Amino acid sequence: MLKAIIFDMDGVIVDTEFLEYDLQAQFIKSIKEHNRTLTPLERAEVVGKSLSEIPEIVKKLSGSSLPLEEIKQRYFDFFKQLFSTVDYRSIFRADILKIIEFAKQHRIELAVASSSRLEHIQNILTECDIIQHFDFIVSGEQFEHSKPDPTIYRYTLEKLGVEAQSAVAIEDSFFGIQAAQAAGIPVIAYEEKRMHIDQSHAEYCGKNMLEILAIIKQLHSH
Repeated sequence: MLKAIIFDMDGVIVDTEFLEYDLQAQFIKSIKEHNRTLTPLERAEVVGKSLSEIPEIVKKLSGSSLPLEEIKQRYFDFFKQLFSTVDYRSIFRADILKIIEFAKQHRIELAVASSSRLEHIQNILTECDIIQHFDFIVSGEQFEHSKPDPTIYRYTLEKLGVEAQSAVAIEDSFFGIQAAQAAGIPVIAYEEKRMHIDQSHAEYCGKNMLEILAIIKQLHSH
């Protein structure tokens, strides 16, 4: 019987991961100092990473001679500009409401554990009008290391008062799947075929929120 469902946000609740993935490639190209085309696997290195960790990966992929601090500032400005213009309702996976309804009916705790900044998480959940449904919201920026480090998931379990085996995580990224499993939580991957992301280690996989709901119902009935 399930006692908690823990959602990642970007690429799960809202389809921001793919949007950011494409624009990150443009940003890397703008500061790149080599002529080599990045492979899909290299481009996927940023998927699921926190905002504070991405600039270092960008510097490596671009081969840029710019100081890391300058890349950080440029990327933060880019990130802020990017998400200030996004209509989150248009990329909101609204069928999550059916999962929320099922959870409420069965007294299953709901949480969001995301690598994004807390303000960014709260803004999106508010704009999509679902923030009030979550019992706990946590950001990777609150910890020294974000995903794939399991601390964010262990902390969430502690705050919810739930054992790992009584929870399930909904993730899309390789690093997110690693983090949840390292905390002992089984994972349902939100299937992503547009980017080179290894989701093969997830215990379950759903193509959309309705498929994920069906898996949740099966888990809850056991």
